[in-house]
Amino acid sequence: MQAFRPGGKQRSVVARRQIWGLIFVLPAVLFFAIFFLYPIVTGIYYSMTDFTLLRPPQWVGLENYLDLFTRDRLFKKSLAVTIGFVLGSTIPVWILSLGAALLFAQVFRGREFFKALFFTPLLPSIVVISVVWRVLLNPSGVITAIIGPLVGQSQIPWLYDLTLSPLMSIMVHDWHIIPFYMLIWLAGLMAVPVELREAAIIDGANRLQVLWHVELPLLRPTAVFVAAISTIRAFQGFSIQFVMSPNQGGPVDVNTTLGVVIWKYGFQFFRMGDAAAVSMILFAIIIIFTALQMTVGRSEDFSLK
Repeated sequence: MQAFRPGGKQRSVVARRQIWGLIFVLPAVLFFAIFFLYPIVTGIYYSMTDFTLLRPPQWVGLENYLDLFTRDRLFKKSLAVTIGFVLGSTIPVWILSLGAALLFAQVFRGREFFKALFFTPLLPSIVVISVVWRVLLNPSGVITAIIGPLVGQSQIPWLYDLTLSPLMSIMVHDWHIIPFYMLIWLAGLMAVPVELREAAIIDGANRLQVLWHVELPLLRPTAVFVAAISTIRAFQGFSIQFVMSPNQGGPVDVNTTLGVVIWKYGFQFFRMGDAAAVSMILFAIIIIFTALQMTVGRSEDFSLK
């Protein structure tokens, strides 16, 4: 005769729930393992090999990384170009998208129409936008026809000048992506309790003081999110520089970001080992910058008084 064990039925129910829990979680775990973990592990392996697609990969250890940092001129220039693009594009994005969100948070006639109009640059793909802007920025194109008479020039080399070309990449990137971050800021502003604004106004605060002392401190989580996502996206810059710039990153590699270098090493020079090493370096840079932003964002010192 089987002995009765107190709590046995309860443990059986808990065990069944754990099994069903694992079954439901399993698809997500498999998805993560196949599409995230496996590519990372494979990329780390290939980054330590001499792999040209023409012969099996040969293990070289850290040699690819040492070559990139010591002898590879294109990689070092692309690293500087990428950092310049990140700094030049993200800071205007933060300011302009917040300004647009503050504007559309106000009630005025035609607000919904102008909000929809402002949102349209985000609808086409970045490749389509790059092609369109490449046509518009032709030396004798539409933009030159508008601005050229004002500066006394019939042709302006928007995409061929060493100074103008990076600026055009930043301009097109920001024009395309600002509406997305505007929506995030707008959602954050809508979450600020109205009672806090009204209390500040009753205490005599003007609009700027309400923004500085009430809204911005409460928008700190939104600010951290916008900063992290926009920085990651800027570090991954590829399509605009590849499609819009002459010679995929030109002229003279002024628009050759790390993303473009990965493509060139992998599919133009067939240096898959170096391409994987640059990918791992870019991955590490993004992780470090994101961790720093999250740490600073959580710090109590990063708050407006």
